[in-house]
Amino acid sequence: MNKQEAQTKKEKKSWWKEPTTMFGLFLFVFLIFIDQITKAVAASYFSAPDAPARIVIIDGWINLCIAYNRGISYGMGTDAPTWAKIAVIAATGVLMLLFAIFFFRIDNRRTWIKWAIIFVIAGGVGNLIDRVYYRVWDPATAVLDPLVADGVRDMVDLSAFGFAVCNFADFFICGGAVALVLGLLFFDQDAIFPVGKYKELAREASEREALKKAKKAAERPGKPIKYEKDQD
Repeated sequence: MNKQEAQTKKEKKSWWKEPTTMFGLFLFVFLIFIDQITKAVAASYFSAPDAPARIVIIDGWINLCIAYNRGISYGMGTDAPTWAKIAVIAATGVLMLLFAIFFFRIDNRRTWIKWAIIFVIAGGVGNLIDRVYYRVWDPATAVLDPLVADGVRDMVDLSAFGFAVCNFADFFICGGAVALVLGLLFFDQDAIFPVGKYKELAREASEREALKKAKKAAERPGKPIKYEKDQD
């Protein structure tokens, strides 16, 4: 085994020790914690007998309250059939898995894209936890009491902006999705319109790719030379 092969093998064994990957995993756990703890605190506070119906943060714009969503997304699809809800839950799980695979496979230098992916995954998993725990697809688990948890726990009322009551997981998904689009457009080595330091990263990535292709071409065995018989 030559030195280069040994280095490649070492990198494959210790990919999870990369600072970018380790920080990404820590960030994922932290975001899930923030989502679940805010849901638990809101549900506990607003379910108390003497609790107010809502807390005004910015009058006419942002309020805190509690609402339980048994629908498919953002309060929609509450009356959707069981199979549709199960299909959405399964699709969400598969999509989050694909995002996770993408996170681990892309270059660690693409930090903007990696962090955006983590926010999307954390938001998706955060709401997925609630949907599975409260079995939102099963009509038998529905509770008529609005103060008893039976679905995804939402607590931030942004109805003045045209949105339903949402939670931190929703913020993570939206923020991550916007960051992902911005990254693909401007803030990545493979961005369509790289800006600032990403122009230099794009140039370096292009040089690495060209070097890799040249190396493969050099290692490729040459075609055997065919000699024609002399015709007397």
